[in-house]
Amino acid sequence: MVRAPPLRADDLPLERQPGSTSPDDDRLMARFAAGDAKAFDELYARYEVPVYALCLRLLGDPDAAADAFQDSFIRLVDTRHDYHGQNRFRSWFFTVARNLCFDRLRHDRRWGRSLELHTDGPADPRPSVAHTVEFRDLVARILGALPRDQREVLLLHRYHGFSYAEIAEMTGSTETAIKQKAYRALIHLRRRSRPPVR
Repeated sequence: MVRAPPLRADDLPLERQPGSTSPDDDRLMARFAAGDAKAFDELYARYEVPVYALCLRLLGDPDAAADAFQDSFIRLVDTRHDYHGQNRFRSWFFTVARNLCFDRLRHDRRWGRSLELHTDGPADPRPSVAHTVEFRDLVARILGALPRDQREVLLLHRYHGFSYAEIAEMTGSTETAIKQKAYRALIHLRRRSRPPVR
């Protein structure tokens, strides 16, 4: 059984994550498809935190994120013989996780359940202002207020390091449309993050 890493929203880095597929990832996937279990272990070690972070940020609920995380790796196992990427493993795998998260959101909406952004938990002991509970709560509220498509673009680009072209490929959109969504998201964030004028 694949287990989600023991993380809360407060454990996730606010900084941008590295953004390119290692050529090794495609070779590891080919080795895994050929039956090398150690190759799967390496892929899991590389992607457990970023995939869970994406799921948690998109779904907002640790239990739902753990389910989507687990389903992502199950899908990886189930489709290992169908994968024929050309240095695109990272984009492909994040697309799998993203689609599973959105399937879950659609299912939960259909059944009247609502997932909220998860923001509780102890403060990070590092002294940086960016890691205070208040700042994390503010970021979670602002991100939660963004339309889903804008939030997705912002998370994939700023937190997970995907280029606009990669996001366009993942979402079936154009690069221009993705740039517009990113621009609108940043404008919205600027407006929402300004302190009220008194």
